[in-house]
Amino acid sequence: MFVYAGVSAIDVYTPEELFVENGTTATLSCSFKSREVISSSASVTWSFLPEGDTGASTSIFYYSGGKSFPGSVPQFKSRVEWAGDMNKKDASIRVLQMQFKDNGTFSCDVKNPPDISGQNSIIKVRVVMKESLPQTSTAVIVGGVIGAVIGIIIIAVVTYLIIRRQEPRHDYEGCTSLESVSSQNTRVGKKAESSNDNSRCSSPSAPVQGPVIYAQLDHSGSKNSFHKMEPVVYADIRKN
Repeated sequence: MFVYAGVSAIDVYTPEELFVENGTTATLSCSFKSREVISSSASVTWSFLPEGDTGASTSIFYYSGGKSFPGSVPQFKSRVEWAGDMNKKDASIRVLQMQFKDNGTFSCDVKNPPDISGQNSIIKVRVVMKESLPQTSTAVIVGGVIGAVIGIIIIAVVTYLIIRRQEPRHDYEGCTSLESVSSQNTRVGKKAESSNDNSRCSSPSAPVQGPVIYAQLDHSGSKNSFHKMEPVVYADIRKN
């Protein structure tokens, strides 16, 4: 029986499924967690099992010591590139010119001695036409943002209308029911206070009375005689 001293597990993670447009480049993401410092002996192995095949997967890419080594599958010859960074615990690869025959299961296996125990992680790749691609996360996010903005605008408009409805109405209070009358009273100032005290304002439905002109009539008929004066009031009457 063999005993391995200091052997610990390493955790590997990949997406469960990936949809790729036919003829484009696919990035197969793979990350890992290791309890040990990443050493030069750390290695990454990517394997492929065609869709519908029940046999063993075949290695298509190997990475170790900063160098890449292609696998033995002619299908992926010169089409697989290293896209990871071991120091960042990233073991991703790129597959160029994805084809329908690339449909299947890709597996990522990482070793970082003494972390050599642990299972590989698999990702199901589906190569489809552009029209069959599901909504990407970017499209979903953009749609969500647009919907949120529209919702905020609607809420703001409704809130504004509610506040306007709840504002107290300006009931008629004498001459102050209209801003124009109020502004006229302000301009008249203290000179009109004595006359305003002795008069009452008309109702809002009645026409606003114009300025009153005072004149004096001379009944003497002579320049040297005593002048008898009577005050006469001329009112400016405006049409309704």
